[in-house]
Amino acid sequence: MYTVETNFEGYMKDIGATILFSPDPGRTIKEVRKSMEISQDDLAQLMSLRRETISRIETGSIAPTAAFIKRFSKYASIIKVFRDLNARKDADKNGDSTFLNPTFMRTHFSLSKIELNSLIAIGHTSYSKTKKKVLRRIGI
Repeated sequence: MYTVETNFEGYMKDIGATILFSPDPGRTIKEVRKSMEISQDDLAQLMSLRRETISRIETGSIAPTAAFIKRFSKYASIIKVFRDLNARKDADKNGDSTFLNPTFMRTHFSLSKIELNSLIAIGHTSYSKTKKKVLRRIGI
């Protein structure tokens, strides 16, 4: 059974560990970002950084800090959960969309309104571009 908490925690651990243990953390961050169809500009805005900083991290010019990796992992995991929930909602028209409620998401993930609005916009774009892949991954 799908649970937001279990999947979110699993995604956080997987993404964070993959970056931390990667011989090239910047390239791994880039791969995760691209797999979710997130532009450097969108990620920079979400992380409150300049796009150039994201580029420098991805090319290895500067190393990502532990705080960056933690925040990036959190945001990427929320987007993955958002995609999963949208796929479940699309597959089951009578499905529970409680978890897609912005108030629930903001409280559940401890997000500011700005963070939530950015994540929702990125999540919608990401899901629409990767819908078939996400449906296949979650077995629908």
